[in-house]
Amino acid sequence: MDSPSHLKAHARSATLPRSGRRLFYYEAGSETLPALLLVHGLGDEADSFRHVIAPLAKRYRVIAPDLPGFGRSPLPDRGRLNPPALRDTLIELLDSLGIARAAVLGSSLGATLAQLVALERPALVERLVLVDGALAVRTRFRAGMFIMLLPGVGRRRYRRLSHNLDAAYESLRPYYAALDRLPAEDRDFLRQRVAERVLSATQQRAYVAVLRGLVGWMLSRGRALAREATRLELPSLYIWGAEDHIISLSVGETASREQPGARMEIIPNAGHLPHQERPSEFIRVLVQFLEPASS
Repeated sequence: MDSPSHLKAHARSATLPRSGRRLFYYEAGSETLPALLLVHGLGDEADSFRHVIAPLAKRYRVIAPDLPGFGRSPLPDRGRLNPPALRDTLIELLDSLGIARAAVLGSSLGATLAQLVALERPALVERLVLVDGALAVRTRFRAGMFIMLLPGVGRRRYRRLSHNLDAAYESLRPYYAALDRLPAEDRDFLRQRVAERVLSATQQRAYVAVLRGLVGWMLSRGRALAREATRLELPSLYIWGAEDHIISLSVGETASREQPGARMEIIPNAGHLPHQERPSEFIRVLVQFLEPASS
């Protein structure tokens, strides 16, 4: 998997000292700037933030990793890929880079991981930004998610898309308010990228492993941690696409109300990935939150 040309200069790779996990990440912006960690969602990679990394790097030291098993980060040889393991990977990455304090932004599953980082190491997180995702006290799982967990089913469904790349591209449609209205360059990128994902045996295994770990963990610990998250005493912003068909806007509205001091911003004409569909509006909202004195 190749990086977009404008991000190649920011590509990095590291072996984390405690876990030994190898991780790909982007690092952009001066080390003297405030740190901003960007965490992608399930089945995605750091290129989800391709439109916002360079603009944000003018104001922040931006760190955007591929989670283990996704994008250019290899699948670990051992250990689970559940939310606590992914949380620990993110903490270890920041520690290895000498970052003692950071704003942490997560998209979809990445939002849950951002909250877990804040719960585990509150001193590490200066501000929290949750994009179309959050720990929810009233979690509802779709039937299709449980079907994907049946032995062999998840991988078979994933592999089926590798034999029909048009269908693989169409599988992206629910994630956008209007996939066909994206610029042609963006649509071409997404078509190539989803093909690379479904043709990768590593990403097939990682997707199913993380999904299995996520559901099991949510059933056992998710609601209790969601209640803890409502008591987080740090500035928090929920950003939601107005036309999110993956995680309902009501989830963000409820979660933001339950956390004292949190606020919510809704981006119109955007779906589950507003940083891709409306990057300029996304950056404006984000910077106003991160730098309230400058707004």
